[in-house]
Amino acid sequence: MTGKLEGKVAIITGASAGIGEATAIALASVGATVVLAARRGDRIQALAERIEASGGKALPIVTDVTDETQVNNLVAKANAELGRVDILVNNAGIALLGTIRHLRKQSKLLCD
Repeated sequence: MTGKLEGKVAIITGASAGIGEATAIALASVGATVVLAARRGDRIQALAERIEASGGKALPIVTDVTDETQVNNLVAKANAELGRVDILVNNAGIALLGTIRHLRKQSKLLCD
């Protein structure tokens, strides 16, 4: 694919679904090579295949962003295989489910 982002490399965390998946497809459609990072390897592999079938370029790398070693590996692999990283879409996150009272307790534990 060619477009505004031709030759650029974008890492998208949380790329296995939702906003991350849509962002990866959008960036690939305008020429970026997308590095798909998420915990669900089967999902990012399938997404990479969809992007490549549409003429885009994608590199899936299983990554849990809560693990610093895996994040360092993500960046190292992207640089080694693609030469650089131009764009980071830091979309991955954690879901804290429950009542407001419960969420306040959980977030306080995370921030301490």
